[in-house]
Amino acid sequence: MPQRTLLALLALASSSAAAQSYSLVVNGQPAPARAIVVNGQTYVPLSALKTLGIPSSLSGTTLSLGTGAAPSTSPGGANGRASLEGCLGETVFNGVWRMTVKSVTPISRYNGQNKGYALNVEWKNGTKATADALNSGVKGFQLILQDGSTLESENVQDLLYRKLAQGAGNTFTLNFYADSAQSPRLTPADRLLVEIDPASSAMRSAYTTPTPSFRVRLACRK
Repeated sequence: MPQRTLLALLALASSSAAAQSYSLVVNGQPAPARAIVVNGQTYVPLSALKTLGIPSSLSGTTLSLGTGAAPSTSPGGANGRASLEGCLGETVFNGVWRMTVKSVTPISRYNGQNKGYALNVEWKNGTKATADALNSGVKGFQLILQDGSTLESENVQDLLYRKLAQGAGNTFTLNFYADSAQSPRLTPADRLLVEIDPASSAMRSAYTTPTPSFRVRLACRK
């Protein structure tokens, strides 16, 4: 189904009323598609919702928005806090930060004594002000392996301290290494957890969800 398909496609198909259109701005950025007004109701394209991090799917004559659970929130199982959840290649957005894990690659150092994983992460500012992750309540990044063990990134500071202007973003490579004792039995990377505490941030009012932490399941891809 094309992205320009409108939310009220089925209703509009039977409507003969002329539609008035408007230019559309999403998160401060002009969108190529337009919003329309029909019979007093305003409709926006699905592409705008996708930009805002709202997934959609079409089954027969039913158009579904969101994940079908409580606003993109997952209880987290054994590892976690309630978080916004996504897959590898899928963008998750909490009103302040828009994150996409692009890839996961095995790495090693010291002639293979320390093995681990490099995560290519796209991190974008979704607000109208310059911001950095550390001062917006981002506490840390943890890589959870399939056996439940946890790895910490040694070079996450570049992401945490990088100031990004409105709508700006950058791509970071976060390296997670196991120690020499764990490396021989290293299991596949399973989840990336990003802990965010909005209560400790001056930007807390900008978060659009009470559970802004991220959880990315690395075994699935979208």
